[in-house]
Amino acid sequence: MRRQLGVVLLVVAIAILWRPILRPLGAGAILVTDIYSSALWDRNLAEYVTPLPQVTGTRESFGGIEMRVTWWRPGWGDRHPALMMVNGATALGNDDPETTRLAEALARAGYLVMLPEFPFIREGTLEPRAAAIIDAAFARLLTVPDVSGMRVGAFGFSVGGGMLLAAAGKYEALGRASYVGALGAYYDIDTYLASVVTRTQVLAGVPAAWDPDATVRLRLPLAAAAIIGDPHDRALLEDELRAHDGRTASEPPIEIGAEAGSLWRALGASDYDQVLARLRGLPPSMREVFDDLSPRASWAAIRAPVFWLHDVGDRFEPVSEAETAAATAHAGPTRFQRTALLSHAAALGAGAKEKGFDFWATELTGLLLFAAGALGAGG
Repeated sequence: MRRQLGVVLLVVAIAILWRPILRPLGAGAILVTDIYSSALWDRNLAEYVTPLPQVTGTRESFGGIEMRVTWWRPGWGDRHPALMMVNGATALGNDDPETTRLAEALARAGYLVMLPEFPFIREGTLEPRAAAIIDAAFARLLTVPDVSGMRVGAFGFSVGGGMLLAAAGKYEALGRASYVGALGAYYDIDTYLASVVTRTQVLAGVPAAWDPDATVRLRLPLAAAAIIGDPHDRALLEDELRAHDGRTASEPPIEIGAEAGSLWRALGASDYDQVLARLRGLPPSMREVFDDLSPRASWAAIRAPVFWLHDVGDRFEPVSEAETAAATAHAGPTRFQRTALLSHAAALGAGAKEKGFDFWATELTGLLLFAAGALGAGG
């Protein structure tokens, strides 16, 4: 009788804990195992215990922009919780191997995955309507029959993560998300750009040297310059930035307009606070774009739980962006996870394979608990 009672209590405990704890941990374990077994050994251990996901492609239009969309569906069941992924500025777009690896892992863990190929993110431009277009894509996911009655979340990478979070505090569809997440994103374009220009990030209020990747050193200032309305002024500033590794080295030409002149002066300052002050003082036409694309401007209004994962040595977006966001309250909770295992949006950082057991145990446990928390919020 006592043994039967024990079995009954065990079954009841599993039933109670299945949805909030056991299922997310199981899904998180599949996700982490899928990513790291294939990253380390080119052999996916998760494929031995999970069915092959179904991968399809469509062409769809969001906000008047037609784009490619890739879908991953679990190889079992009719309805699934879902996730929209927002890629970073990778030239490979939806074919980026790190992105496809994660999408397949999520599908193996039981989630329907939607990956729109936003052209402005792939090209690395600051599209003024980016947040609204991303929200329109998420609205499409909410209508998919496979996810009816299920939870739906969104997760973005790099600049895509920043734009996703900017949309989450402003627009209706993402306001209904079960959670939103980011890997290596930015919080404020002003502080991000100031860090890139001065090679400095501010951690706990203290300036610290930061070495941005050569790609972002030029690409982000050029993206900011692209906002300038006058083609001639824009071309002058772009030439100056290309000649000086993403910074200006002289005073702006006398004939240049107010927009280009103010940004020219901001990108030529060597002090972080000075760059930031000059960016804050840009003309209203430019400020509107910067604010619309910065999560900072609408952070307080984000109702969904936010899950933010950031590489402590990230050279594309400084970890200070994540720390500032994590320290700032919003309408929902925030889970911030630092990691030394990733390299920006890639599964493995330089030298990670040579690290010892303690490093791997700590990092993988942290990633597992982070994934389980996010997947639990996502159903």
